[in-house]
Amino acid sequence: MVKIATLGPNAPLSLHAAAIYEGQLGEAAETDSFTSIKAVFGAVGEKSDYGIIPLESMVDGHVVQVLELLLQSSCVIVDELIVPVRYGCVARCDSAAHISTLYTTYGSRNDCSEFIATLAPTVVLHAACDAKDALDRIAAGDGQCGAIVPSWVLVKGSNSLIIDNVNDYADNAMRFVVIAEQEKPYREGPAYKTSMVILEADDRPGVLSDILTAFSSRGINLCSIMSRPTREHMGMYHFFVDCMGYVLSPVLQETITDIQKWGRVKLLGSYPCEQNDLERNVGARTLPDSIPCMRENPFRGSSAKPCVSVASGQGPYRNTRDALSRINLSAISGKRVLLKPNLGRIAEADSGIVTNPQVVAATIDVLRDAGAAHIAIGESPITGVNTIQAFEKSGMAAIAQERDCPCIDMDRRNPIEVAVRNGTAVSSLRVCADLFDFDIIVSIPVMKTHMHTVVTLAVKNMKGCLWRRSKVELHMLPRIPFMEDKPLNVAIADMASILQPHLSIIDGTIGLEGLGPSAGDPKPLDLVIVSDNAFAADSIACSIMGIDPETVPHLRIAAGRGYGSIDMKSFEILSPGWESLRQPFVPVPKNIAMKFPGAVILDEQSCSACQSTVMLFMKRYEKQLPEYFPGDKPVNIAIGKGHKGIPPGTICVGNCTRRFRDAGLYVPGCPPVASSILTAIEKSRKRTNG
Repeated sequence: MVKIATLGPNAPLSLHAAAIYEGQLGEAAETDSFTSIKAVFGAVGEKSDYGIIPLESMVDGHVVQVLELLLQSSCVIVDELIVPVRYGCVARCDSAAHISTLYTTYGSRNDCSEFIATLAPTVVLHAACDAKDALDRIAAGDGQCGAIVPSWVLVKGSNSLIIDNVNDYADNAMRFVVIAEQEKPYREGPAYKTSMVILEADDRPGVLSDILTAFSSRGINLCSIMSRPTREHMGMYHFFVDCMGYVLSPVLQETITDIQKWGRVKLLGSYPCEQNDLERNVGARTLPDSIPCMRENPFRGSSAKPCVSVASGQGPYRNTRDALSRINLSAISGKRVLLKPNLGRIAEADSGIVTNPQVVAATIDVLRDAGAAHIAIGESPITGVNTIQAFEKSGMAAIAQERDCPCIDMDRRNPIEVAVRNGTAVSSLRVCADLFDFDIIVSIPVMKTHMHTVVTLAVKNMKGCLWRRSKVELHMLPRIPFMEDKPLNVAIADMASILQPHLSIIDGTIGLEGLGPSAGDPKPLDLVIVSDNAFAADSIACSIMGIDPETVPHLRIAAGRGYGSIDMKSFEILSPGWESLRQPFVPVPKNIAMKFPGAVILDEQSCSACQSTVMLFMKRYEKQLPEYFPGDKPVNIAIGKGHKGIPPGTICVGNCTRRFRDAGLYVPGCPPVASSILTAIEKSRKRTNG
């Protein structure tokens, strides 16, 4: 377990920076808060592996105390973080003009003084302990209470009024540095920054010019330089310098040698450089904020209700044609169409894990009859799954070949990064470039339960349009302060702001209940749901599955933001009597470790990919385990990044458990496939038995 020290509890930005860094580490981490910067320095190496401290504000410049402590300490800078300093105003009334009582958190009163000045002169200001305290106070107060809180705690739809970024300086940011006892190994790829202090430089005319020339003459970019008194003699100064480049590069080594003619040099750290504020903001502005084909839905007018059509009892091909026949498909004429099924794993058509190929076959035939100019099938499966094998195993490749319809591996091209302007968990997403080649996107998921998201239907199926490991990254996001929902569900809601299909076809031929999305049990239903709105399709599917859409976090969050409706009264349902099709699904068990008596699943902060791998392994090979592990005790299998320790002999599955690879049997992968666990066990036993 990695330990992180930072300021707190009355330093929300420092705690936020620590949460961001936890997510970047890719391994289990725990943050302890300290009441002073000096205490954070003192904790590094004693109680903590890293310290995260604020070094520089865009508005106020460097934190002098940090510079002095860096000078005195033996710690080195190993990373940096540029964290936006943004505040939002939230209130229970409809207009800021109606706020009579305003709660401010630490720092927000000064940083948002101009916005506060625009409020009514009679507004009463109160100090809140932190953001949670401020939000609790307006929840308990009357309808004229408001608060200014950090933007990352704002939740769309939680109050009548939310005004984001009420800072005096809209692009304000704080530069944090990560300190440790020892420097980290050099990493190929990222640009590096080096921080140093030039001690006791000669007090003579031109010394500063000589120092600057030592850098400029070699083409080294200086990020900052500032002087601080030595506190020993009047007129004697240290010079703190940040420059681009790695300290062991020949050009920087030569520069330091030159500077040492005039003063001693103390290295403060050489570390990967995060984009500076200007680069970050320019990059954000240049990112597209939408996918061209998804700016509007050609199937729906601005005032039309979402249409939903359900067909059953005729098999996958006829059900699909029947359900589509009730939808106005005139907008398809002359358009290029991408079909996005669920082929995230290698499985057969009747498994309930992947989309039935006959549903896709009927979709191709109907859309061609409607005048589609070109149709393709595209997929970006989970990491470790071969896309072509997934097409072939499911039978999708065969129906595509019969219809001369190309199958696209959407991971083969470089991605296009798209901004998520109002995202809470993510600010941008890497999207498969193929989406930009089509006019119409059709989501064709399977009706399944899901370990982390309750269900995986038309809205979540669009996650398969994210490029390669981008999908996995959504499972590894840090906890969002003051939010109970899992970061994954918040991120999917964020995604829905830019990735919504034009047409949704939910395959209920054979669903999957219990341990979805891949380790559950098949559930024959023989039905298909079609809608011109993904939220409407998902809501009807949930109802058939015996699930209230309000209990599906990503649907609830996204609907609360206005991305779609999950109120079935707002839909036009074109299939009378559809309610008779309800067949409640077995939900995901709360304790997955109890599912298999032959093993104890030690799960700490794992993603659904590794959970599914272990569940599939147990379903397929549980009966073989006694051959390799004789005795009455169950086998320990560990997954996830949050373990503080594991029992000896544990099977450690997935890259997140690599820290314990010497304590038991390690199976690498992100995720590994189920059969690789058995292969690793067999190889281990052969080595043990000689």
